[in-house]
Amino acid sequence: MWMPLAISASLIFAIVSVIDKRLLAHDLPNVSVLMIWTVIGMVFYAVVILGITGIPYLAAPRTIIVCLCSGLSLGLGISLMFLALKYEEASRAIAIVNTNPIFVTLLAIPFLGEYLSPAQWVALLLIVTGSALVSIKRSDNNQLLEFSRFTPLLILSSFCWGFAHLLAKSVLEDLPLPTVFAMQQLGVAIVLACYIRKSSWDGLLQCMKDRNTCILMIVGEAILPYIAIFAGLAAISYGPVSLVTSVLASRPMFVFLFASLLSTKKLSLLDETLTKETIGLKLVSIPMIVLGVVLLNAI
Repeated sequence: MWMPLAISASLIFAIVSVIDKRLLAHDLPNVSVLMIWTVIGMVFYAVVILGITGIPYLAAPRTIIVCLCSGLSLGLGISLMFLALKYEEASRAIAIVNTNPIFVTLLAIPFLGEYLSPAQWVALLLIVTGSALVSIKRSDNNQLLEFSRFTPLLILSSFCWGFAHLLAKSVLEDLPLPTVFAMQQLGVAIVLACYIRKSSWDGLLQCMKDRNTCILMIVGEAILPYIAIFAGLAAISYGPVSLVTSVLASRPMFVFLFASLLSTKKLSLLDETLTKETIGLKLVSIPMIVLGVVLLNAI
């Protein structure tokens, strides 16, 4: 049950990532405009869901706090990633952040009592390594990977993403899925709201006057992300969090495939460039991810 949900979440997240790339490259003046829209969406869905399901008054205060902390941790992970993206190459940043299943697994074994067989460890490492490779390209100084002063921020971001998944898994046993979803979105919104600038409100209103931008913002930033988040949480609820996050980490593979398709001469919606070296890395990394997913599904 959890595998189709995790793959669906990864696939939809990839579509959202491609839309993000299009919006930030061509339609939005800065990332703060996107953050405003994201915070509005998160608060809207949280209020609607809690209004329908009701605030969980009977739940233990500790459970509510842990649930909210899951969102705060995820929000911190997202904000650290955006901060590092100002100075680091996006490919390197995504590659490091996508190592979060390793942190999830190392924490889930002692705290949640999860157990991974040797074959599952192999599958996890195949997916994480493949996802890292599919995100890598050569930098301006002719190096594939290097350690910079912003690398620790990305490692901390990866840990925060993993810790958020772990906390969500722990409270899904005590709270219904919609409630966890709503509380987590509130936690993320609290963190992201700290980065919003007043001047960006005018930018948002101006962007929404354009028909195509408005459609992308509604479909790609107000509908699809929350379907993906909900599907991901549902997968975490049904399956081992260490394995679910491994499948969720396959998103860069789908991003590469979609971005390459949209960068063809017929569509020309994106401007991704493909070199022989990049194609070679992808031809190695994509089979690794597919093999890892197939292996997990067969176990």
